Amino acid sequence: MTLHPATSSVPEIGVAMIGSGLMAKSHTMGYRNVESVYGSTPLRPRFEVLADAMDDLASSGAQSLGYARWTTDWREAVTDPAVDVVDIVTPNFLHKQIAMAAIAAGKHVYCEKPLALSAADAQEMFEAAEAAGVKTLVGFNYLRNPAIAEARRLIADGVLGDIWTFQGRFVLDACSDPDVPFTWRFERKLAGTGALGDLGAHIISLAQVLVGPIASVVGLSRTFITARPEPTGAFGYGSGADLAAPRREVENDDATTFLMQFASGASGHIEASRVSTGRTWHQSIELIGSKGALQFVQQDIHTLRLYLTGDPADRKGYKEIELGPSHGDYGAFWPFAGVPLGVHELKTIEVNEFLHAIAENRRPDGDFEAGWRVSQVLDAVEQSAAERRWVDIK
Repeated sequence: MTLHPATSSVPEIGVAMIGSGLMAKSHTMGYRNVESVYGSTPLRPRFEVLADAMDDLASSGAQSLGYARWTTDWREAVTDPAVDVVDIVTPNFLHKQIAMAAIAAGKHVYCEKPLALSAADAQEMFEAAEAAGVKTLVGFNYLRNPAIAEARRLIADGVLGDIWTFQGRFVLDACSDPDVPFTWRFERKLAGTGALGDLGAHIISLAQVLVGPIASVVGLSRTFITARPEPTGAFGYGSGADLAAPRREVENDDATTFLMQFASGASGHIEASRVSTGRTWHQSIELIGSKGALQFVQQDIHTLRLYLTGDPADRKGYKEIELGPSHGDYGAFWPFAGVPLGVHELKTIEVNEFLHAIAENRRPDGDFEAGWRVSQVLDAVEQSAAERRWVDIK
């Protein structure tokens, strides 16, 4: 038997990862898996450089994730001539500075949500990218769910009729223990909002894709655990707590809920909480229309529940659509229906969208404009909660 070399003429695209934590791992998995999942890719990611503020995190991150080089100065990574894409997975307050530098250097930018600490900053980032002609993407990975792809199709085809209401929840209990340590996520100047921006942003992105622009909101925010212990060790997920040290005041929301009016006339409600006792991790949406309704729970990612008013009286009720190869990008992973996909697999779909948009010179679905529109809602909800009134989104 003769062994033949595997050759390919696929052009490469250099990636700089800014950050070394959990999302750096998730994004890198997406880049690394995209070609094997889809069978081909228009651009093959090349892992050039990883940047983190600390030597040990930068070096260990580059080694474990497979980047050729590492640095503690993100500016070196952004201006590296071998880099084509700057991928930002840092704390929120750094998003704008790094993205604007990358855009000025002519790089494409992939940034985690929320896009910026304010809608004004997000708009500036979007407009700069438009002027520079670079492609952008925000990490709203739940938009990539095959169930959401099917929901978008059903709505666009008029199957649900006019959409009347939207309900969405993203709630978890990760911070319900008062001894969970104080990290950057609890500090306003570093994170902006708390549960609202971290969790609610995902549901807002789904709402605006499925129903359309949100026109006005009225919200209520609460911080239930007002002080937390200083951390020990890594300053992020999995940090330990120094229970003997003085506690720091939490500066943003533990839970936010808000009503909304869509430009279409539909109404809705979104809840975001990081202290939802008993909910290890729960995300769900429900849409009610004049001809039918949809329900989806992220943990049951293999099913979408559909109700149609036109069904015969003796067969009325929700029916489960078992997601399979005919729905969105599901078929890239499995040739048969009913197998759950994970969040990291949604990142692979996200990366595939970004690489195709770059290669095809088109705007990605979920770019910086979408990030700006979500930030407008975040700002309005925060203003409404502070002023206890309805706020219009301009």
